[in-house]
Amino acid sequence: MYISSTGINICRKIRKTCPVGWRLWGSSCYFLSSEMKTWEESRLDCLKRGADLVIINSTEEHEFLYGLIKGAWIGLTDIVTEGTWKWVDGTPLTTQR
Repeated sequence: MYISSTGINICRKIRKTCPVGWRLWGSSCYFLSSEMKTWEESRLDCLKRGADLVIINSTEEHEFLYGLIKGAWIGLTDIVTEGTWKWVDGTPLTTQR
């Protein structure tokens, strides 16, 4: 799965603990939307969540956000049997040594 950074929004609010689905970094919580929206729709979405669109204040925060946007799920899991990795189509994980 690939997530483009175009059209998705990142909300930020100051909190010591974060709601489910948010990520804590420093003293702020970040929410990465998976829905494509305009800038105005994104801003309203953040405001409804009690936050606002992120303002990047440091290189470290930029690097954290870059990692957040870059992260994506792939179709590999061991949910059926712990330690036995299979792709979502049922084929086993094979590695070359």
